[in-house]
Amino acid sequence: METASLTIGTFGHGCVGQGFLELLNAHGGTAAYVKHVCVKERGRERMIGNAALTYEAFDILGDEQVGVIVELTNDPTLGFELIKHALNSGRHAITASKRVVAENLAALIALQRATGRTLLYEASCAASIPVVRTLETHFSGEEVLRIDGILNGTTNYILTKAQEEDVPPGTALRQAQKAGFAEADPTSDLSGDDTRYKLVILIAHAFGTVLAPCGILRHGIEELEAEDIAFGSERGWCVRLVASAYRSPEGKLVAHVLPTFVPVNDPFAFVRNEYNAVRIEGAHSGTHFLQGRGAGRLPTGLAVLSDVQQLLQGGGYAYAKVNVRAPEPSFGDQRILVYARIPATHQELLALFDKVRSLESSADAMRVVGWITLSELSLLLGDGRDGFQVVALPHLSEQNNG
Repeated sequence: METASLTIGTFGHGCVGQGFLELLNAHGGTAAYVKHVCVKERGRERMIGNAALTYEAFDILGDEQVGVIVELTNDPTLGFELIKHALNSGRHAITASKRVVAENLAALIALQRATGRTLLYEASCAASIPVVRTLETHFSGEEVLRIDGILNGTTNYILTKAQEEDVPPGTALRQAQKAGFAEADPTSDLSGDDTRYKLVILIAHAFGTVLAPCGILRHGIEELEAEDIAFGSERGWCVRLVASAYRSPEGKLVAHVLPTFVPVNDPFAFVRNEYNAVRIEGAHSGTHFLQGRGAGRLPTGLAVLSDVQQLLQGGGYAYAKVNVRAPEPSFGDQRILVYARIPATHQELLALFDKVRSLESSADAMRVVGWITLSELSLLLGDGRDGFQVVALPHLSEQNNG
């Protein structure tokens, strides 16, 4: 099926697809080329170079010259089916969809092992940062103790503008949309879902534990207000949406996605606008810090192109840590220190904190800094509650654990 060069069939030609094809045609050399581009929407002009435009999936799936399927659609159900078809038919696959990978990771690992084919997804995690490949290579024989990341360019852009320009978060969101760093429907970004999908993927490569996204506590910035940002600014902190995974003293894996106050001298404080960053702590190698653009047509397209180049070199993911020795997930009994704004109508929820360091009340809300377990924090936030905002305080936790 495969020829001397990689013959590619691409599904989807949105922002990432355009960036990938532009970079492949400009810098990809002659060892790989896109033969077909399949799209759903008709009647739009497409800049696809020498590739053939099609609206029929069979034009790609039925072409035995196509050895690689590049899945860049925005349909997670279709994306999963395309990847399965590719692997089962003896092809390799590349995707930029963090949701497809995170929601089906166990099945996709098993399918790769059964078929001997490769699925690559560097573009799914942090756009231009080669973090998956770094975990697969440099850290394959190293025990990772902790990984933290700013993994969503949309929220980081919003938080940067809100903090530095003193604009309301809603105004900063509209600025992000105008700049092309936020979707028309930014729900997945603001809620933390997008970041949680990415954390699932990083955990598998860093620790070997394969989790369902719903197994990770996440809280976003939908309810974030200027007063919350000001609470941190007055103390020399800024807000970032941070994904974290680490080993507890008992050896369990603790994972969560939370807005987080970081000191202004912390490296995460210097990660601004659409940039992403990942901090990895290894048992023997110490702390590593990776930073790069986390959103945009060309940064994400570059990650897809890097996966094509990895296939040309014969490389895939080994998943060396995905075995019976991988740490089991925590049951939510890990205590963390948080700032919480709670509506005044829910004073009874203060009982969920096992220690309160400070409490301020107004007619509308209470602002509390205190210790709480992750399971109790999940109860505090509830499902679909309005008016609650939590921001983690890990740097104070390290100074004084209760």
